[in-house]
Amino acid sequence: VGRSTESPIDFVVTDTISGSQNNDETQITQSTISRFACRIVCDRNPPYTARIFAAGFDSSKNIFLGEKAAKWKNPDGHMDGLTTNGVLVMHPKGGFTEESKPGVWREISVCGDVYTLRETRSAQQRGKLV
Repeated sequence: VGRSTESPIDFVVTDTISGSQNNDETQITQSTISRFACRIVCDRNPPYTARIFAAGFDSSKNIFLGEKAAKWKNPDGHMDGLTTNGVLVMHPKGGFTEESKPGVWREISVCGDVYTLRETRSAQQRGKLV
């Protein structure tokens, strides 16, 4: 998932400006959606687990993050990081029903870990591991 139309992207997502009245006004100069925002992996066999991984990918389909992206080494020695714009998810309270209420927003790392939100979307310091 991302704003790029390159072949690794299955779902292209674009920004729009709130309140735009016609197509001329929907052009934006800087997107808040990463070229390669995230990867969603779903098991096709029980227990049908779905995982989200924040990611940028280079032309070789290897994970790539810009020099300003937050990066760190986990205790197990694997590198992890956050995309510049972040990949945010929110699970509604009460599940996905008509009575559900907004839940807490969280941020997903390249390795699929879940963190509290950073102070700002592009901050170098990650939130707390959830």
